[in-house]
Amino acid sequence: MTKVSSVAARAHRADYVLALAIFVLVSIGLVIIYSISPILSQKLVGNADRNYYFMNQIKYVGIGLVVWIVASQIRYDIWKRYAGLMLGVSIIGLLALLIPGISRASHGATRWIDIGPFSIQPAEVMKIALILYLAAWFEKRSEDVRSFMDGVVPFMIMVGAASFVIVVFQRDMGTMLVLAGAATAMFFTAGIRLRHLALLLGTFMAAGFAAIVAFPHRIGRVLTFLDPSKDASGTGYHINQALIAIGSGGAFGVGLGHSIQVYGYLPEAANDSIFAIIAEEFGLFGSYAIIVLFGFVVYRGLKVAQSAPDSFSRLTATGISVWFGLQAAINIGAMLSIVPLTGIPLPWISYGGTSLIISMFGAGLLLNISKYTIREESHANRSLRRGDSRAYNPNSSYQRRVKVAR
Repeated sequence: MTKVSSVAARAHRADYVLALAIFVLVSIGLVIIYSISPILSQKLVGNADRNYYFMNQIKYVGIGLVVWIVASQIRYDIWKRYAGLMLGVSIIGLLALLIPGISRASHGATRWIDIGPFSIQPAEVMKIALILYLAAWFEKRSEDVRSFMDGVVPFMIMVGAASFVIVVFQRDMGTMLVLAGAATAMFFTAGIRLRHLALLLGTFMAAGFAAIVAFPHRIGRVLTFLDPSKDASGTGYHINQALIAIGSGGAFGVGLGHSIQVYGYLPEAANDSIFAIIAEEFGLFGSYAIIVLFGFVVYRGLKVAQSAPDSFSRLTATGISVWFGLQAAINIGAMLSIVPLTGIPLPWISYGGTSLIISMFGAGLLLNISKYTIREESHANRSLRRGDSRAYNPNSSYQRRVKVAR
């Protein structure tokens, strides 16, 4: 008598090309921060240390690299156990933004919690927590995703509640778009019916419109987007300075460390507006290189998702890849005046702690999933199947099964 037992696929070589592309983006961010740190340190914080911003970014990158290595070494399905806990902690963090004294507002958005010398952005934690939770939820309810009442309605409640907290309490429209977009991409991958998807997108668009008209500063941003020159010294100041920086770069840029806009003209030069500084210093071709790198990261991430060993890893890889791509697209699009201005950082490049560290965690998790992809495993173990001309055909759970004699 025989009994079939399931043995998880063995790890193989990770996608080091993907890792290299992310490492290049992190390195570019460090170079840009180093070039503008002396000016920003003096202008914005009045610090005598000309490398104040750069040294802080080095610290964040160091922590991020440790997080990346840890996430890349821990098998991806371990995080399934803690997805609910992580989501709960991120929700508590978002609600803590309502507590006076520990929350901090900037440019009309309340995004930070100050705990002693540390500042944390709960919405950044929410991104990866919701992706992991939804991946586990979709895997568990695989038979219900095509049902409207058992699949679509609970999904809309979960994502809608998270988006409401972020939009209303944190007043962060950009993060909401990234979160809702990544979640919807995961639902599409999980197998939502097309008519349900159309209804879902329509509902999200209506909710987004309501979120815009409910807040005067968002209406102002949309009007500025439609006509940036209307109030160039007021509501249109930020986008106009960004466009001046991008236009000043020409084809090849003014050179590293020669930015003019960083001298107090361009708001948030090290954070949300760093792509405009890149365009000014490295020009059109440098900007294209950044866009190509992000596109390549998303492409490799979706390839990992395509060959992932099971539903949880496939959905997680999809969510992380779309998160990186959407956030980069919204940030760059805002600087180019393609979309209304939003306050979200450029992944791995913008100055900051929580966003960079969480993005590194997501990258590490994606790299870990790439160790278990079916296609790569089949190729790595081809020598073990010499003489066997049959095609490699994993079962529906994407796991290898062996027969054990009893």
